Amino acid sequence: MRVQSPKENFPEVGTVANPAALYDGDDAFVCYEASGRMGGGNVVLKFNGDIDFRITPMTVEGLGKCRYPVKPWAFNEVIDVEETDQWKALNPRLWLMSFNDVMIEILFETVSLITHGPHGDPQHKTLVSVLR
Repeated sequence: MRVQSPKENFPEVGTVANPAALYDGDDAFVCYEASGRMGGGNVVLKFNGDIDFRITPMTVEGLGKCRYPVKPWAFNEVIDVEETDQWKALNPRLWLMSFNDVMIEILFETVSLITHGPHGDPQHKTLVSVLR
């Protein structure tokens, strides 16, 4: 088992706002605040072919209780674990995304950047506007 940064170069996570998410049973959309170093704003990612999707209350201070050694305010890809092994035929990936007060865990096939827009609206409003 190892934890690493994903190969994708998505804007890094900001340290203030928690994300907005929608899971429809197949795909998930996550809208998060981008770091000021990345120009700020809101980012929407789409995760395709989702096998498992969870949102867990977990502060960055509580990350030591996580079953994997993840970094705060980051995308953490967990490699060579039971969660991915049992779905090998689908070539899944496991990400744990850490935000201020929540952790999003997602087992999925592919991920893509939908938008990175200017700051303004809260994450849930940005997500709703992207989904229309």
